[in-house]
Amino acid sequence: MVVCLTHLELCPHCKRIALKVCEYDDPYPRVEAHCQCCGYRAYDVPMNLRKEDFRNILDLLGRKLIGEVCLDNRCGSSNVLKLIQEGSYSEYRCLDCGAEWNTDDIKRAILRVKSIRDSLKNGNRLLDLLKAGEGECPLCGWDIGHQHKGYAVVIQCFVCGYHNDVQEEIPHVDLTSLQCPEYERSEETG
Repeated sequence: MVVCLTHLELCPHCKRIALKVCEYDDPYPRVEAHCQCCGYRAYDVPMNLRKEDFRNILDLLGRKLIGEVCLDNRCGSSNVLKLIQEGSYSEYRCLDCGAEWNTDDIKRAILRVKSIRDSLKNGNRLLDLLKAGEGECPLCGWDIGHQHKGYAVVIQCFVCGYHNDVQEEIPHVDLTSLQCPEYERSEETG
């Protein structure tokens, strides 16, 4: 059972302190928000990973492992310099964006993606497998940091390409006739 920390905040739609914000730590840090007054809702939807998605992700990570492309998908440069090679260990730097990485970190990311792919084949649910701490990619485990879009947490991994979609449901209600006396209305500025 996943437990959330809840508190009320200002709803961006009806401007009442009625937005029940639920913060989860499991399976990865995320936030769901639902207004108790107008029905506004914000939440994240995990990426749907199919067989070909895993193949593309592992191919991309393999190309980064040998220094063929930049670690950062936002750059995507093939202008990569090998800094160190000691046996199977190598370090690389992208000459366009300055990103640096090593083969040990990429190998760990590849093993994690393969482990999740293989566990899915055994009938496990994706959300049971995507485990991550604060700021980590739930698929490859890279420290990417998380951003917020409204109340929801946005995950966009620049290493493996995993991402979630943030959904907002804006209710079709007449705000002037909305009656929620139990929830305090915010004061207008000016």
